[in-house]
Amino acid sequence: MTDSGKSEVRDLAAQLATEALEVLAMLMRESGSDQVKVAAARELLDRAHGKPKTEAAGGVGSGLVQLIEAANLLEDET
Repeated sequence: MTDSGKSEVRDLAAQLATEALEVLAMLMRESGSDQVKVAAARELLDRAHGKPKTEAAGGVGSGLVQLIEAANLLEDET
């Protein structure tokens, strides 16, 4: 892709940024799925504060996805 093409894509994305944030906020508040709510909240926080530093895979704080998967496994056992 040329530099002018990249610039055009960035401009188009910028025009939709507010709407995209509104959709994420709506999903965070109104989704029937806790996983969707958490994912939307994480995306909003990443954009507001930057992504958190990650630790070694499988270590303490191994990631939100793993925590959600673990929580789902616990729910399935009940």
